[in-house]
Amino acid sequence: MSLYEKIISKNSLINGFFRVKENDGCSGFDNQSIEQFEDELENNINSLNIELKQKRYSPQPVIFFEKKKENGSHRLLSVFAVRDRIVQSAAYIILNPIFDKEFESSSFGFRKGISREDAVRKICSYYNSGYRWILDADIKLFFDTVDHKVILHKLQNLISDKNVISLLKIFIEPSCIVKNKKKQIKRGLVQGSVISPLLANLYLDEFDEKINEKGLKLVRYADDFLILAKDKPEAEEALELSKQFLNELNLELNLEKTSIVNFEQGFKYLGYVFLNSIVVPGSSKDTSSPIPRGSKQKLSPDTVLTIEKITSKVKSAEVEKTSSSETLKSTVLGSAFLDALMEKGVSVEEFLNSMDKSTLEKEDILEAEIKEKFTGEEDMESVDEDTSGFEIPEHLISLNRTLYVQENGCFIKKEGNRLIIEKEDVEILDIPLMKISSIILFGNSIITPAVMQHALKNRIAITLLSGTGKYYGTIESTFSNNIDVERIQLLRSFDKSFTLNFAKTIVKTKINNQRIILMRYARGKNDKTLELRIAYMKKVLSRVEQVQDIEDVRGLEGVSAAAYFNVFGTLFKVDTGFFTKRFRRTKHPPLDQVNSLLSFGYTMLLSNIYSFIKVNNLNPYCGLFHAVKSGHPALASDLIEEFRFVIDSLVLNLINHKILTYKDFFFEKEIGTPCYLTPKARKIFIKHFEFKMHQRVLHKQTGFKVDYRRCLNLQVQQFAQFIKGNSSDYFPTKLET
Repeated sequence: MSLYEKIISKNSLINGFFRVKENDGCSGFDNQSIEQFEDELENNINSLNIELKQKRYSPQPVIFFEKKKENGSHRLLSVFAVRDRIVQSAAYIILNPIFDKEFESSSFGFRKGISREDAVRKICSYYNSGYRWILDADIKLFFDTVDHKVILHKLQNLISDKNVISLLKIFIEPSCIVKNKKKQIKRGLVQGSVISPLLANLYLDEFDEKINEKGLKLVRYADDFLILAKDKPEAEEALELSKQFLNELNLELNLEKTSIVNFEQGFKYLGYVFLNSIVVPGSSKDTSSPIPRGSKQKLSPDTVLTIEKITSKVKSAEVEKTSSSETLKSTVLGSAFLDALMEKGVSVEEFLNSMDKSTLEKEDILEAEIKEKFTGEEDMESVDEDTSGFEIPEHLISLNRTLYVQENGCFIKKEGNRLIIEKEDVEILDIPLMKISSIILFGNSIITPAVMQHALKNRIAITLLSGTGKYYGTIESTFSNNIDVERIQLLRSFDKSFTLNFAKTIVKTKINNQRIILMRYARGKNDKTLELRIAYMKKVLSRVEQVQDIEDVRGLEGVSAAAYFNVFGTLFKVDTGFFTKRFRRTKHPPLDQVNSLLSFGYTMLLSNIYSFIKVNNLNPYCGLFHAVKSGHPALASDLIEEFRFVIDSLVLNLINHKILTYKDFFFEKEIGTPCYLTPKARKIFIKHFEFKMHQRVLHKQTGFKVDYRRCLNLQVQQFAQFIKGNSSDYFPTKLET
C-alpha cells in the first residue's frame, strides 16, 4: 500500500474524523458542522474516500475573518471545512511519524510526546551547565512569509509519493475567502490548518541543524526560539548566525521583539518567567513587568518551580541560590510570589535553599497560593469547546473510547502515558491512555502488569472474550466500590413494589421499541402476519401495567419477544438470501448467522453498559428486573433492554445493505452447530457498531443531542439517582413512530 493509499483509506479518514471531533470547532465554507457530518458519517467518509481515490477531491475555500484583540489590534483567523480538516488530519496521522524522525531534539513545538514543560526542563539543564545569557528571538511574521517553493522542495526530498505532494500542495496553497472575495494563497502557512505546525517544523528543521552544528544551545517551540550562551559575546554571535541562517530560508528576525538578556534580568518564554534560579508561570496581564517580551503561549498556572526542583530527579547539581527581592518587587508577578512566601513565613533564601521534605510540603502550599493570585481568564489553559458563556453539564463531558484488541498474539504495554500494542515485534497501535475508557480483548493476547495497574487505578474495565466473541469475564477495580450506594441498591432489590414498578417500565419500553422497529419495516409491505404480530404486541403491552407480580412481567416480556422474533426474519430483503419467513432466536450458542450477529452485538453493548455501571459506583450484579444468578451482571441486563433496538437495527442494516453476507460466517462443524463471524467480518461489525454508537440522538431528560454512548452513561446516571431516591421515576430511552 502506497503512502497516499494509507492516507486516503477509510480507516485513516475515520481516525481523522475522531481527531477533528475531539478538537471541536465551527463549520466552514459549506456550512456543514461536525454534528451534521457525523449524522451521515459512513456515507460522508465513503464519499471522501472515493473522491480522493479518483483524484476528484477539491477542498472548500478557507474562510478568513478578523477578531479584535484586547489591545485593539486585529488577528486574522481561518476556518477550514470539516471535511477538509478530516483529510488533513488523516494526512497528519500518517505523515507525522515520518516527519518527526527528521526533526532535531532542540525542536519542542507540536511534537508527539514532547511538551512545553520539556522545553523548560532543557532550559534549566543549560542554566545548571553555566549558560546564563540568552538570545530571545522572534521570527518576523513567520507563518505569513513561508516560501512555498522552499517548503515544497523540502517535501519532495522527504516524500517520494507524488500523489501525497499534490495533496499537501492544495492545502499549502488553498483558495480562500477574505471580505467576501476569493483569492489564492501564494505565500505563508495558514494558521488553523491541521498540517501547518508539521510543515512549520519541517521548514525550520534546516535552521535547527545549522545552529546545532555550530555547537549552540537551541530551544525552539514553533517559530519562538532561544539560544543559550555562557557569555554575552557568544549570545551576540548567535544573533548574527540566526540572521544568516534565516535569511537562507527567506525569513528574517523581528528585531523589535528580539533581545539579548540574562537570567538576572529575567525573561519570559512559553508562559514561564525565568529569573535567576526561579521559574514561575507568567501572567499575560503582567503589563508592568520589565521583562522584554511577552509569551505567545498560555500555560495553566498549575505549578511553581525552582530550577533545582526540575532537575533534582535528573542529577544533583549546585546552582545559584540567591535572588533579589527588589527585582521581584518590580513586577506584578514577582510581587505576588513574594506575597505568597511572606504569608507562609518563608523567605526567598529559605525557599531556594531548603529542598527537604518539609520545605517541599511548603512549596505545595505556595503553589496553591500562587494559583489564587493568577486566576484571570488569560492565565487559564484554553478549552477546546466554545462554551459561549454557559457551563457544560458534568454529565455531558466527552467520554473516551473503547479499545478493541481483535488480533491473537498481541503484546499490550504501557510507555509513559501511552498504550502501545505490538504483534511479532511490530508496533500496530500507539494511543494516549487518557483516550481509553474500556478495553475489550478477543482471543489470546499478553497484557502487561503496568497496563493492568493503570486500568485498575483509573477504573478502566478490561473485558475478556473468546476469539469468537464469547464472554469470559471482566478485570475490574474495587477502588470505586461505594458501599453506601451498593447498600441502597441491594435494599431496593428486596423492595417488591419498587422492583415491580421498575420491571414494568423496562418491559413496556422494550416491547414499545420492538413494535416500532416492526412498524417501520412493515410500511408498504402489506404483510398480514407482520401486522398481526404488531397488534398482538400492543395487547401484551397493555397487559403489563395490570399484572402485580414480577414473574408475570417476565412472562409477558417473553411472549412479546417470541412474537417479535417470529417475524424478525421477514424484515430482511429477499435478495440478501437471509430469512424471509420463520426465525427462531437461539442464544447459547447462536446457531445461524443472524443469531450470531445479534449475540455478538448484545455482548458489545452489554460491555459498554457494564463499564458505565462501574464508573457510576453501582454493582453490576445486583439487578431489579432480571433474576440474580451467580456471575450474571443482572443490572447490566436490566439496562440493556431499552437499548436492544440499537443492535437489532444495526443487524438489519448490515444484512439488507449486503455489508455482511454468507461468506462472513462459519459454523463450528456443520449447519446446526454454533455459528460465528469470521475475524474479518468481526472487524467490519465492530467498525459499524462504533458508527452506530457515535450516532447522535436527542436525550429527552436533559434536552441535549448526544451520541448513543453518552446516552448509555446518562441512563446509568439517571438510574443511580432513581435508586437513591433523588428521582421519583426512571425514564428509559423510548422510540417513537
